[in-house]
Amino acid sequence: MFEFEPDEYIFTKLAYYFKRRKRKKQESKVNVVNLIDIKSRLTIFARAITGDPIELFEAEREGGYKNNNFFLPSVFYEFPTVEENISFYLFRILYLSIQKNLDLNWDDNQEHELLESQQKASETSLVVLASLFEQFPITKKYFEQFKKHYESKVKEESLADFTFIFGKWMRNNPEETSGEKLKNFTDKVKKGKEEKPKTILKSKAVEEIISVQIDEKQVEDATTQHQFEKVETADEFGGNWRDMDGDDELKDHENALDELNMKYTVRVDDTAHSVYQADFVENTTVSESAEIDSSGYHILYDEWNYAKRKYKENFCKVYPKTLLKTNVPYYKKTINQNKSTLNGLRKMLTTVNNKLQQQRRQTQGEEFDIDAITDLFVDVHSGHTPSEKIYLSKRKKEKDLSILLLLDISLSSDGYAAGNRVIDVEKQVSILFGEILNEFNIDFSIDCFYSKTRNHSSYLTIKDFDEDWDKAKFKVGAVEPNGYTRIGAALRHSGA
Repeated sequence: MFEFEPDEYIFTKLAYYFKRRKRKKQESKVNVVNLIDIKSRLTIFARAITGDPIELFEAEREGGYKNNNFFLPSVFYEFPTVEENISFYLFRILYLSIQKNLDLNWDDNQEHELLESQQKASETSLVVLASLFEQFPITKKYFEQFKKHYESKVKEESLADFTFIFGKWMRNNPEETSGEKLKNFTDKVKKGKEEKPKTILKSKAVEEIISVQIDEKQVEDATTQHQFEKVETADEFGGNWRDMDGDDELKDHENALDELNMKYTVRVDDTAHSVYQADFVENTTVSESAEIDSSGYHILYDEWNYAKRKYKENFCKVYPKTLLKTNVPYYKKTINQNKSTLNGLRKMLTTVNNKLQQQRRQTQGEEFDIDAITDLFVDVHSGHTPSEKIYLSKRKKEKDLSILLLLDISLSSDGYAAGNRVIDVEKQVSILFGEILNEFNIDFSIDCFYSKTRNHSSYLTIKDFDEDWDKAKFKVGAVEPNGYTRIGAALRHSGA
C-alpha cells in the first residue's frame, strides 16, 4: 500500500481531472472516427489491394507500414464530418499499399529518429503519389482536400505539417534476437500458468518492441552505484529487489501507465498478477530459455527462419502427451446447448455423404463414356478386343478421408472474441464435430498444443485416430489454456 503526501495527492487529483476532461471532450465530438470500429473493413480493403495478409494496428501517432502490418491512428477527427475522416483512413490504406509495393522503407536494423523517418516519408511522397494517382485517380481529389486543410492551419504554406498524410518510415524484416539465452529458468517453464491475472488494462499503441536480455542471476548479483561530484563508488546490493511481477497494484497506477511507452520488455518466468495489455506486433520477439535436459520422450523438428530464408535444423523440441483428465458435465452441457447446431451439421454431412458421384468406365450406366467409346473404336479398328466398360454411372462412393483437429490452447485462447471465450469455442466445436464424424464413421483425431519456448512445446492428444470417441469425448472439456503459441512445431508434428 502506498501513502501519498498532501502535495502528491493534490497533484494526482488535478491530473485525473484534466485527463478525464480531455477524454470526455474528445468523446463528445460527433465527427470522431475510431479505428477499432472500421478495422475489419479496412483490413479486408488492404488485403484486397495488396494481395498480402495485412494486419492493422494502432499507431503511436501518424503511423506507417512494416512488413505486412499497417499502423494507423487509433482515433481521427481532424476534418469536420465523419465521412471525411473515414475517407482519410481509406486514403492512408491506399497510400501505404503503394508505398509497400514500391518497397519504400528502412531495410536495416539501426535505430532512426522520428524526425528522420518523417523526413524520408516526405521526400519519397512524390514517387508514391504519382503511382497512387495513376492507379486510383480519385485519390488525387482527396489528397488536394487534405493538403489544403493542413495548409490552412498555418500562416505560411511551407510550415504545413503533412506527417499524417505521408506517415513515417519504419523498419522492415528485423533480425531475430541474438543467440544469447536466459539462464537460471526454473521448472515453472514446463507447467501451465496456475494463477490468473487479477487486473487487465489496455496500453497505449506500441509500434516497436525491444526485448531486454536479463535473468534472475543478474538481479541477484546487481550492485547499487552512488555518484557524487567527482567520486563514484559501488556497493554490494543488499537484496532490496522488487518482484518483477509483484502484487496486483496495476489499478493504482493506471493514470501514470497511461503516459508509459511500452517499448522495452523483460521476460521472466514468474506468474503475472496484473496484465498491461498491448496489441501484438509482428516484430515482437521473446528471449529463448537455455537448453535444459528435460526428461521424457521428445521429437526434434526444424523451424523456418523467414529472415534468412532457410531452416534451423532440430531447433524445436516437441513433447507428445496424452490427456487423461475428463470433464463429463462440460460435454453434456455442450450437447444440450447446441442441439439445433448439431442437427444442422448432421443434415449437412448427410447431404455430402449421400451425394452421388460420377463413375467412369462402368459395364452399365445411364450414359456413354465418350473417352471409353473412342478407345473402343480404336481397339476394333486395330484388331484388339475392346473393353465393355463404356458407360458412365452415378453412385455412392465411400470417402477416403481422415481429419485431424488441432486446437491452440495457449494463454491467448483465454481471451474473448465477439463475446465468446476462444477456448470454449474451440472445445465446443471439437465436441460437435466429434459427434458428427463419429456417426458417419470418419477417421478423426483431436489434438492441442502450447509451448514454453522452443525447447519445450507440449503436444497433447485428446483423441487418437484409433481411440473410441465414447471415451475420448469426456476429455475435451478438461482442456485449459497454458503457455505460449509456437504453432510451427505443432503443425509439423501434426503432419508427421
